[in-house]
Amino acid sequence: MFTHTILLAAALVSVSAAPLRIPATATASMFGPDGGPPRISVSNKAAGDINKSEWTNLKTVELHGCVPDARITSLTLCIRDCKAKEALLRGTNEVLTTEMKTMITNLPSGTPFTVKVVVKDAKGKVWDVPDATYVWKG
Repeated sequence: MFTHTILLAAALVSVSAAPLRIPATATASMFGPDGGPPRISVSNKAAGDINKSEWTNLKTVELHGCVPDARITSLTLCIRDCKAKEALLRGTNEVLTTEMKTMITNLPSGTPFTVKVVVKDAKGKVWDVPDATYVWKG
């Protein structure tokens, strides 16, 4: 019994108490299988820089997570504070419209933009999905 206690204590002492830090530029694919509640993915990134070649080939905003029937029912792309009418565009699904793609393409390099979504599953449950912010690199 005493030996088991010492071994357990030794194992616990060797585990670092430092919290795991996930970089803002981390992508879902860096962490193995998909899991957790729905979250936004643009060009397979949860946040970070988006360049012209990534944006040009992009057709939709995707969701990562383990809710298989989650779907985007509202999509908003905004720049600045997302409150000025001229600074945002909305859609009714995951598809990036021509206007959305053009708005981002016309931004100066280094400008942040935010993707907001409303997500529902097949039963009509609305999932809380955090906004995702990206930086246009042109």
